[in-house]
Amino acid sequence: MYELEKSNLQRCSKYVIPILRPSYVKGFMTTYLQPEVSERILSEESKSVTAAAQVFLDQVCLLDALGWYQALLDALEAEDYKGLCEALKGWDFQTLESTKLHRVLLDRIEPRFTKLIKPRDLLLHLGDCLRKRECEEILAIENLKGPIAAAERLTDCLKRSDKQNWFKLLKSALYSCELTEALQLLEPDTGSSVLHSLPVLMAPTKELGGGGGGGGEKSRGGEKKMREYQRELAEPVFQGKNTVICAPTGCGKTVVALAICEQHLKVKGKGAKVVFMATKVDVFNQQYKLFQEHFQEKDPDIRIDGLCGNQGDQLSMKVVMENNDIIVLTPQILVNAMAQGEVPSLSCFSLLILDECHNTTGKHPYNIIMTSYLDAKLSTEQNGQHLPQIVGLTASVGIGSFKNQSEAENNICQLCASLDSRIISTIHTNTDELQSYVHTPDKESLSSIENRDYGSQKVLQLKDQEEESRVCRALYNYTEHLRKYNDALIINEDARTKDALEYLSSFIQQVKNAGHDETERQLTAYFDGQQGVLRGLSSGGQKENPKLDMLQYILEEQYRQNDETKSVLFVRTRALADALKSWMEESDSLKFLKPGVLIGRGRKSSQLTGSGMTLNSKKGVLDSFKSFDNQSKILIATSVADEGIDIPQCNLVLMYEYVGNVVKMVQVRGRGRAQGSKCILVSDKKDRIDKEKHNMEKEKIVERAIRNLQDTPTEMLRKVFQRGDKVCRDMVKMVPERPRTEGSYQLLCSKCKKHSCYTDDIRVLQDSHHIVLDPTLFSRARTEPHPKPKGFMGLVKTRKLFCHCGLDWGIVASYLSIQNLPVLKIESFVVKNCVTEQQRYYRKWRDVTFSMKTFELTDIADSWNPCDLAIVTSTLKFALLNVWTSVLTSSGTQGSFR
Repeated sequence: MYELEKSNLQRCSKYVIPILRPSYVKGFMTTYLQPEVSERILSEESKSVTAAAQVFLDQVCLLDALGWYQALLDALEAEDYKGLCEALKGWDFQTLESTKLHRVLLDRIEPRFTKLIKPRDLLLHLGDCLRKRECEEILAIENLKGPIAAAERLTDCLKRSDKQNWFKLLKSALYSCELTEALQLLEPDTGSSVLHSLPVLMAPTKELGGGGGGGGEKSRGGEKKMREYQRELAEPVFQGKNTVICAPTGCGKTVVALAICEQHLKVKGKGAKVVFMATKVDVFNQQYKLFQEHFQEKDPDIRIDGLCGNQGDQLSMKVVMENNDIIVLTPQILVNAMAQGEVPSLSCFSLLILDECHNTTGKHPYNIIMTSYLDAKLSTEQNGQHLPQIVGLTASVGIGSFKNQSEAENNICQLCASLDSRIISTIHTNTDELQSYVHTPDKESLSSIENRDYGSQKVLQLKDQEEESRVCRALYNYTEHLRKYNDALIINEDARTKDALEYLSSFIQQVKNAGHDETERQLTAYFDGQQGVLRGLSSGGQKENPKLDMLQYILEEQYRQNDETKSVLFVRTRALADALKSWMEESDSLKFLKPGVLIGRGRKSSQLTGSGMTLNSKKGVLDSFKSFDNQSKILIATSVADEGIDIPQCNLVLMYEYVGNVVKMVQVRGRGRAQGSKCILVSDKKDRIDKEKHNMEKEKIVERAIRNLQDTPTEMLRKVFQRGDKVCRDMVKMVPERPRTEGSYQLLCSKCKKHSCYTDDIRVLQDSHHIVLDPTLFSRARTEPHPKPKGFMGLVKTRKLFCHCGLDWGIVASYLSIQNLPVLKIESFVVKNCVTEQQRYYRKWRDVTFSMKTFELTDIADSWNPCDLAIVTSTLKFALLNVWTSVLTSSGTQGSFR
């Protein structure tokens, strides 16, 4: 009886389980299920609603009582599961399927999303997609546990909603509550990106070069036409010469690149193959879209594709190369493709364009690519292969250290040699036109600020004698706390005591929430004991930071003179960006600025600064800043905004204790593109002010050096020693590698000094991944799902690997068809010689002095699957520990649990 219904329920369980909360149909369970079964389901729900729904469905499919199926439908309808009820009546789940992508997206962004929303405010707008009892539960949780816990419950309720319009209602609610950052997280550019990656930044159609109008004359659609000064920059390239184009930020160098590609494709015809490279993912997305828009209007037959991040591991570079005329890349993609043999030679391409080409130094991917190019060019085995034309784009060639014009010329010549260029193209003839479009901000500095230099904390190194494991773990904790206190001192120096205290309080609370050990209990207790004094200082016991007074004065004066001002405030750290945002929002005279924060994606997270910004959230902040309705009048940014990202309409650039080299100075100043722009350094440090003045002098030296090299090409030719550089590289290759010692070494956790593995069991894959083939390793470690699982060169991250003391050891990965391979990072270990018992610490695997075998598939036994049981065991142990910690904490029990 009811076999069809049971079969259909099991078949459609993937729609029912993610939506149903069994406790909401408790009346049905009481009537049709055994009491102990109902009890078990409700108990399971307190740990996992999804698991409870699975148990509920399994039990329902065992029922034989008359009328149970109709009773289930009635119970669902009574609890407002109208969408699910309708689907079960007609066995039609298309409506629920249509909301799947929205649930996946919300699940992806949940960690960030729950920190940005205000549940109590949102509930006023979500009555049509949430049940009354859900709203009451969320409010109760907020009153009891706080807004983040309530936000987590609200998000879970939304993911379990069976209302077709819940996603639309949520976005409308976020808009009404002015929760812009959260709203941006819900607006990926394409539906497909939801399933494969976080949304990416795509800048809106605009004039390239920003608000100063320095881009290009806009034609129909996305096509851009060149100005005369842009033609002047491109002229040597049109003649087929390798060229470094050096021109101010905001003048539209990307328009020049588009014109170069267009002309190159016409001249080379079917033999053309163009690569445009951008150093940052944010800039890649911006430029990729501009290339698409331009050629869509100019010639839709031109095939364009783009690769960045880990896409190079998912897509074949060879296929992309063969099926496209223009490829937009981040340079590491090309480096990887060359290493893997997908790109056998750079002669596969006819034109390489390197954006921000001043990075062609050291171990940067640009330099790796150009070293391969130069080696091929100077090799006697070139066999007539034609290498691509090289074009570099930059705002400054002032690289390296130099004291005078001669040294500057040497550095410029070295850059040109690396890019195989004898020509630096700058604007000479059309300077008047350039100045009419591109506005260089006036540079000022403020030094008459009281110095509040507190110095920096020093971390002492202790020798381990007895109780090594305990002492090392304690030392690790002390060091971590000292780092945080040092961070707080820096915040206190540049912002408010209140901000520094909030930063520390957030860190201390995280330590407490994580189940802290005896050392951490002592450290947190010490902080708690001093908190009253610190609160007193932060609430008025200390005079206002004079730098903030000066910053407030500058902003008030600027906006008094021009209320349409758009400002970018550059700061050194993410924590300081958040602190200054809070300060502005709490200031009666500055809160109208509605500050936005623009930071990098980052790896580390903290309560104060978040875990960095996704590309989509950056887009939201930038769009708010660019909007004509003045949603945001100021951006507080870290170094992520100083190179490449287009920030138009800006007429005030503030450098808050933010000083770098000549290139950084030119890049930062170039953010101010509107007419009458200003660039101001705010600092109380004499050395920083002196360094910035020195940078301004160096900029003039670089300009003179460029002119001299352009006027005397024979001097430039004399200074470019490509062949000599190749001889040096060849000599380095001929030097035998440093011999590595044989013998057995033991890897000890650098935090607790517990045994991890022996070097005899380590294998090296692709010269970079260090895999442990000892299956017992998992009995000494625990694992968690990797927050960002992705592939790289055939290796796919699946889980994170931790010592039981909490130290991050590395990852668990799969390679080809082999699962559960532990991959270690050496910085987490101390290496102990098993004979001499001497211990050493290494930051990089390349620095180790012992030998390791190469990974071979024959090393893996057919039965290799070592960590399935270990993962389950360690996960259960960790979960049990968390449960007990919560129980002890909630009951007020003192002492520790082991």
